[in-house]
Amino acid sequence: MTTKQVGDFNVAAVSDGVLYSNHDVILLDRAESERLTGIAYGQPVPLDVNCFLIRHGEGFVLSDAGSGHTMGPTLGKLPANLRAIGVAPEEIKIILLTHLHPDHSLGLVDEAEQPVFPNAELIMHESEAAFWLDRVPQPTDSERVARGTKAQRRVTAPYRDRMRRIKDGEVLTGITAMLRPGHTPGHTNYLIQSGGERLLMWGDIVHLASVQMQRPDATLVFDVDPDIARVSRQRVLADAASEGFVVAGAHLPAPGFGRVVHAGAGYAFEPV
Repeated sequence: MTTKQVGDFNVAAVSDGVLYSNHDVILLDRAESERLTGIAYGQPVPLDVNCFLIRHGEGFVLSDAGSGHTMGPTLGKLPANLRAIGVAPEEIKIILLTHLHPDHSLGLVDEAEQPVFPNAELIMHESEAAFWLDRVPQPTDSERVARGTKAQRRVTAPYRDRMRRIKDGEVLTGITAMLRPGHTPGHTNYLIQSGGERLLMWGDIVHLASVQMQRPDATLVFDVDPDIARVSRQRVLADAASEGFVVAGAHLPAPGFGRVVHAGAGYAFEPV
């Protein structure tokens, strides 16, 4: 287990497993995608799936809920890995959702559609809830959005009486939510500040560090609005590089902690 102390907060990286994707999800020329990843076209492109357990006086807080049981045998490891470090899913008091894509939310329920975290309150940005949970589905929705809308309503249903919709600002003592949309309409970063230290849990600002650090303009098919996602990524990377705080990324190389530094015309990721 890898942990990072941020003042009074202890943040532990907890793996949900590895998601195997492919080059077709990267919206770049094939040769450029191969060059940046170092992986030949047609070979699987691995994405680590990291969640983060926050220990503080208010109890156990979890950032994102993992993939659950429907995305293949290499994923859905979060509950077992929590237990391995001595934390039962029943002990989680709050889940901070960066967004509601499947690899961040389907782990909310088990095979019987029962809550994996039965005592947890869900916190998500009101813009995210409005898009996935409230909006009337449209005939123009992409197949990915239509499928996601059904899935999000299903996995959040057991938590409906324990769901808090937030705006930007402090959501827990020492933890501030910041809307960084594009990947999804309510994609949210959470900044932990304590004792003069800062750590930014940035969700899916970057999926592939080997690609999007050097090419922040590169988007993926998973982005609901690629243009806005690009702007959000460039903003967050610039802030992280200039201010030097630690970042925790859902898909950064496991365990997911590091710093962003300037590198030529782009950036590089330095694990910590």
